[in-house]
Amino acid sequence: MQLSEALSLAISHQNAGRDQAAAEIYDRILAVDPGNPPAATLRARIHLKRGELEEADRLTEAAVRRAPDYMQAWNARGDLLDARKEPAAAVEAWRRALITGPGNTGPLVGIGNQLQLERKAAAAARAYARALTGQPGNAAAANNLAQALLIEGDVTGALAATDRVLERDPTHVRATAYRSVALEELGEYDQVDRLIAQGSATRPIRFPVPAGYADHADFNAALSEEIRTHPNLSGDLDPLRRAIRGGAYVSQLFDHKGPAIAAFERMLSEGLGDYIASLSKDPDHPFFARIPERYAVNIWANILGDEGHQSAHIHNAGWLSGTYYAAIPETVSPDDETRAGWLEFNRPGYGIPHRGTRPLDAICPELGMAVVFPSYVWHSTVPFRGGGERISIAFDLHIDG
Repeated sequence: MQLSEALSLAISHQNAGRDQAAAEIYDRILAVDPGNPPAATLRARIHLKRGELEEADRLTEAAVRRAPDYMQAWNARGDLLDARKEPAAAVEAWRRALITGPGNTGPLVGIGNQLQLERKAAAAARAYARALTGQPGNAAAANNLAQALLIEGDVTGALAATDRVLERDPTHVRATAYRSVALEELGEYDQVDRLIAQGSATRPIRFPVPAGYADHADFNAALSEEIRTHPNLSGDLDPLRRAIRGGAYVSQLFDHKGPAIAAFERMLSEGLGDYIASLSKDPDHPFFARIPERYAVNIWANILGDEGHQSAHIHNAGWLSGTYYAAIPETVSPDDETRAGWLEFNRPGYGIPHRGTRPLDAICPELGMAVVFPSYVWHSTVPFRGGGERISIAFDLHIDG
């Protein structure tokens, strides 16, 4: 097989999501032609996707050294440097990509993202708008433009940016979330309420006490202890990647199951099955249009102490999200007018100011209760004081197939 044919085959594998098959071909090409710019760049993309930053660094450096005017190599190098948390170098690489390929839009999104992190929303918006001029269907650019414009207070512009995405994908999570913020600021409360669907999509689920436990207090005490001693417990959290503040985190909770976690898994599965069975299909609604027959669950636990909270966020990859309460501080009360420790809805995050005038919906946690909501619904935890722990189990349902 000729080198060009091998490269074409590898690219077709990569475009179809068959990364391992593509990687094996790229490796064979690079063994024959070290530093081959397209092969090195695209192989670096696979390393970057897998978090293998050293290999991605080596290959992108080889590609730009071999072909200083190869735009894709500089773009990949910018993404690699961004992943390594070297923002100045990443922006310089993206700018080199724009010099060598002015029609490329990827670097503009990267530059805009960095400007967002530097709280320069207006400049970021200009970068995203330039990206959309070259590629009108770029969903990342349109969503990020909506975010920047909401920060700047250009609500109608933000709404138009979400339209770009929702015209192609009417159930897009981020675009729907930004749209709900814009509609709230415009006073389109009926449309916002339809999206949130309090009482049907967004609502509490109360569970029976699992067999073998005296009551909810007994079960949740055992469940909380298994969470506190879970092998995946970590307190080292990146605030740019996780919404939790001032607490600890347990990833992949079901990887290690004691009796209480196993009972919780069964209980949750039955409760979610009943919840989904109660929903009615609506092809014109971003949540009810996608009621799944099969789904996968991603699940983790959060432990919050005094002043701990979850900043406002959404769950980009889910269809349905929720949180179950395993331990609640005594100071968290349904009679507390400050709502300390409550789960709050519709306050935007990601640097977007809350300019709404309506009271925010919130639910006070109860033992043995989960609260579920569409993954595009903004949610956060009000900080609490007075000691104690708030242990919650969060989950996302991903539509399978």
